[in-house]
Amino acid sequence: MAEKQEIWEILSERMRKAQEGDSKEYELLLSKCREILLNYLSSKVRDKDDREDLIQDILVGIHKARITYRKEKPFAPWFFSIARYKTIDYIRRTSSRDKIVSAEMEHFPVEKETSPEDEWELQQGLESWLSVLEPRQRQILTMAKLEGRSVREISERTGLSESNVKVIVHRSIEKIKRIFSEPERTTPRSKTSKK
Repeated sequence: MAEKQEIWEILSERMRKAQEGDSKEYELLLSKCREILLNYLSSKVRDKDDREDLIQDILVGIHKARITYRKEKPFAPWFFSIARYKTIDYIRRTSSRDKIVSAEMEHFPVEKETSPEDEWELQQGLESWLSVLEPRQRQILTMAKLEGRSVREISERTGLSESNVKVIVHRSIEKIKRIFSEPERTTPRSKTSKK
């Protein structure tokens, strides 16, 4: 356990240095992340090409979201929140080819027996996702998705209309997806300019 903690501390320090512009540390960080992902996913994603694609997707997600990493927070929850999100995307894309991952995703990245440390790491991962939102978006999304409150209840507590609550929840989720997920595919609709 101490060795595992030391690895995460090293990765956290490398991310801090990478955010300050140290490209060598960033390369070392991504290399170690790739190794961790390869070890973890080798038994879960049978197809070697799919596994490589998933690892690349996760690394791209880490690259895109690197500005959201907060230096004072541990690296592991932030890392696994991105890995989990990308793996869920993978499952959606390949559900007919690799069903074993779907069943195992219920435990990714949380181990079967959760300790207070595991719960804390999961909370930190959620905080990293929520950190990209404006305060009002964070409040509404937390009430809706983490506290399980109804749209009507949120509306009553915040003074916003129910339709406004729905819009805020939707836009918040889309913002998190945009930052932590694969690049959006270009569609004819996205090419049009808003006037």
